[in-house]
Amino acid sequence: MGLDVYQPVFVIEIEGRKLSRDITHEITSFVFEDNEEELDVMEITITDRYLQFVDDPLFQEGNEIVARFGYVDNLSPRKVAVIKEIDYDFPDGGDPTIQLKAYDKGHKLTGRQIQRIWQRSAPGILYSEIAEQIAREHSLTPVVSKTVGRHLRVAQANMSDAQFLKELAGKSRDRDGKGVTGYVFYVQDDELHFHPRKLDARPALVLEYFTDREGVLRSFKPSTHSQGAKGAGTETKTVGVDPRKKKHVEHKANNATTPDRVALGKKTYLVDGNSGVGKYREQESGKIVPSLERSEGFHEEPRQEPAQDKAESQFIDAEMKQVEATATTIGIPTLVAKQNVEVRGVGTKFSGAYYCTSVRHIFGDGYSCELKLKKNALGKGAGGKATEVKGKQNKQEAPRNPKRPSVTKQAGKAAVSGSGKSKARPVKPKPKMVKIDANTGRIISN
Repeated sequence: MGLDVYQPVFVIEIEGRKLSRDITHEITSFVFEDNEEELDVMEITITDRYLQFVDDPLFQEGNEIVARFGYVDNLSPRKVAVIKEIDYDFPDGGDPTIQLKAYDKGHKLTGRQIQRIWQRSAPGILYSEIAEQIAREHSLTPVVSKTVGRHLRVAQANMSDAQFLKELAGKSRDRDGKGVTGYVFYVQDDELHFHPRKLDARPALVLEYFTDREGVLRSFKPSTHSQGAKGAGTETKTVGVDPRKKKHVEHKANNATTPDRVALGKKTYLVDGNSGVGKYREQESGKIVPSLERSEGFHEEPRQEPAQDKAESQFIDAEMKQVEATATTIGIPTLVAKQNVEVRGVGTKFSGAYYCTSVRHIFGDGYSCELKLKKNALGKGAGGKATEVKGKQNKQEAPRNPKRPSVTKQAGKAAVSGSGKSKARPVKPKPKMVKIDANTGRIISN
């Protein structure tokens, strides 16, 4: 019998120990979720029919899990996580189960509330320099875009490092004038990322519905959020006090005043469907955000108003929620979050590039991926009251992914691997046996 190279498989080590076959046979599901806005999480469910795993030293809080997943000849990169939560279930009927929840190295930045002042003599410190120093403190490699605007002192007031970096990301800009504002912060493997979203990047792969004979995209469900005449995605205003001039200041961000942004479509916000009015009176705004940015100690008068940076960041973040979608694909081990993907075959209104905020790899009865997507502009099929985008459009098309599985149906259930061996759960009428190297995922024998 020939080897089924599209048989789903995952390889697991805990604390450097390869799981034995008697353990891997009891794993009923494996899930890895790659997120932008939250920590990456790994979930493993184990049947504990003889109560032999409850006190096993491997399945305890604080242990490190290393996993790879995908197919025999196409495994994902190593994913490292630390067990932080364990759920036990001893039911009235059926077998007891243990669910391990492990989180990525970003958990190091979430544990403690810290109070400190980041300060440096003139000309001051950059937000990007703070991010680099925090990365080094947690033994992470910084992937940071340099920010503008130096500050004599920046207060971290009873916040975890993760909360603090998210706050700094929301008011960072990469260059003066028409620079991109609104950074994102996340931890990916051993890297700390602090930079703008890469919306201008080429989509990593194509997900095509209806017309794709290979059936990669199983389902696609978009939803549009009409911002209305008073929505946050229509306009944002920051209000604060200038301590030098002793007067209040305000800054507005909208489609016209924020041109230097990347749009994943041709039509921006949808105005109110009843009146068609998308304008404000002078004293109105879609969302008002208090700003203390002018109260910071500046070495010199900034060329770029920090409150404007915050207003544009809030506007761009709200605009990214204009179109949200969920999608299900066959298992693709190379699929990750924080990148663009291209969706085709769903009409001119919804086809185009999307930014992927979450990918959930699910092994149970086969292998599939669940995606969460965002888009800040619609296609040509948008309603007549939608206005044209003022930003730069990403018109790049994705290449066909040569490594994706070329199958329309998953054969059987996921195989599990440990101690250099793996065994597929029964696939009628005859089970399959596969041996692979636990570190490289290469075939040893069949």
